[in-house]
Amino acid sequence: MLTVPDSDNYWTRKLARRGITRRRLLGTAGVTGVGVAALGLVGCGDDDDDDTGGLPTATTAPSGSPTAAASPTEAAKQKGGVVRFTSAGNTWDTFDIDRSRFTPVSTLFGWTNLGVVQWDSYTKGVIGGALAEKWEQPDKQTIVFTLRPNVYWHDKPPVNGRLAKADDIAKFIQRNVAGKLRDGTDDPNFYRKSAFQVVDKVEVVDEKTVKVTLKTPNPFFLNTLAGAYAKVQAPEAIDAFEKDYANLKPELVIGTGGMILKSFKAEGELELVRNDKFYKQVNWDGVKYLNLFTDQSAQLAAFEQKQLDSFTPTQNAVADDLLKRYQGKITEFKQFSANPQAGTYYGGAAPWNNPNLIGAIFRAFDRRALIQSLLQGNAVLSGNVPPTQAAFTIPEKELITCPGYLEDRAKEEAEAKKMWEAGGGPALGEIIVDIPDIWEGLYSGGAALITNQLQKVLGNKFTAKIEPYSTITTKIVKQEYGNGKNNIWFGWITEITDPEPSLLNFLTYNSKQPQFQQFGVKIDKVDQLTDALMQEFDIAKRQEMNKEVVRELIKNYGAGIPYTLVGVNRIMRWNYFKTGEIVPFVTSHQAVTESWFDQKDPTWQGRPA
Repeated sequence: MLTVPDSDNYWTRKLARRGITRRRLLGTAGVTGVGVAALGLVGCGDDDDDDTGGLPTATTAPSGSPTAAASPTEAAKQKGGVVRFTSAGNTWDTFDIDRSRFTPVSTLFGWTNLGVVQWDSYTKGVIGGALAEKWEQPDKQTIVFTLRPNVYWHDKPPVNGRLAKADDIAKFIQRNVAGKLRDGTDDPNFYRKSAFQVVDKVEVVDEKTVKVTLKTPNPFFLNTLAGAYAKVQAPEAIDAFEKDYANLKPELVIGTGGMILKSFKAEGELELVRNDKFYKQVNWDGVKYLNLFTDQSAQLAAFEQKQLDSFTPTQNAVADDLLKRYQGKITEFKQFSANPQAGTYYGGAAPWNNPNLIGAIFRAFDRRALIQSLLQGNAVLSGNVPPTQAAFTIPEKELITCPGYLEDRAKEEAEAKKMWEAGGGPALGEIIVDIPDIWEGLYSGGAALITNQLQKVLGNKFTAKIEPYSTITTKIVKQEYGNGKNNIWFGWITEITDPEPSLLNFLTYNSKQPQFQQFGVKIDKVDQLTDALMQEFDIAKRQEMNKEVVRELIKNYGAGIPYTLVGVNRIMRWNYFKTGEIVPFVTSHQAVTESWFDQKDPTWQGRPA
């Protein structure tokens, strides 16, 4: 179980002035609320830039404002009401959660499915029981899980509402260890397979007990099981639907969670209803998503009419006007986006295996201009471990001394041009920059800003190509951002799912891991550091080791993932909308029981049923 010690950090001081409190930043990055873990954003590139567009993504309240910290007792929380959010359209890959990495899918399954365990609190770093009510660790290589009693699968065929059993947990773990389809085929889309390789064997001791034996002591296996994508699916549902999960039908989503998926349209319209057989009180009658993610005017109108319960303006003037006109009726929450902004390339072959070329692109990005032009200043600079995981990354005062982040823009551009010419960049000709369609939809003109920056500094023609995230993700896996192609991409990248970055750094940048093959920039020191991280149980030492990882990655111009910034969202909520803790993670599993509507609050009046 992770506990994050109190530590000072530049980000905690800087962001406190923006309304993000120190307590909520420690180790995790504290800033999301009832899961605006945006259903509408893709894992490999979606931003929780909405409390509008996704699940409620948590946010921290500004200084002097009420926060979600003072949670009432279960009995005091009122039942009733259907919460309404917005969701981006066509940002889904599969309804097989074991083979997805799109944020909307993890958000959806947070509503519908339990994991073995789950994050009870990101800000405190506490993992609690989910499908497993409790666990014991008799030694560092053995974990014994006890199934929660009276947990039932949703009443959909072929599972038909049966009681959950220990074998469900065992088969979930075994499937992710194997990374194989039912016919025995290896499938590279089991994205968490590497994290499960620490498992030696899984044994069903009895109908309530599962024993997992690890190959070596590992401080992160519980974190893996608490991950946003680590949700248990019924074995008989996988048998029936494995070949059909890409068809995205609501009857394919069968879980043990507090909400049941009733209807679904891939363009971004979803409806969930309360699971009355859930083991805890579920407060809302249901959850509804509307496809308004990229239409700010429609979102604003819907919010003012209380057709939406929350809204994240992209324009400061809109946010300020709302706060003025509805003073005392709405509350602003500020939060980091769960998804940093960056892009990726494949550095294992020409042209991007040339350090001069990737260094030139890395330095040509004007990160401060992006923050001001795209996000109106509502963002912060980010290295390869974002400031959302503040205790594990270098502070901005160090970051701005690194190439790519210098305040001296003239020096950056001169050095970038010199490196580009030294690497033979002018001879490459036209460079294609893929831009996600929903990113461009939210930041109209962003694609032109990116390509103009690169073209101005480096001289070649950079051409934006607007693509859906599904196309970009497929190209990443096939190493098509490089490997002989003059192609890169930019947008939101995979959301942060853990309060600390150790495991993700290992899986992404360690050259022995399958995920590394998507990026291909081998750094011996990063291999050594990430190998050591997997065996280090002292969190203070892991914090320093991760900072060293960041330094080495930035020296190597991002090592396949050139981070730029993390947005800070301004989320507006009607005062009747009560949430759980505020953090930049997928928190739909918490929202199931922690969030509710205060129907006694004066702002509840006039809200359409």
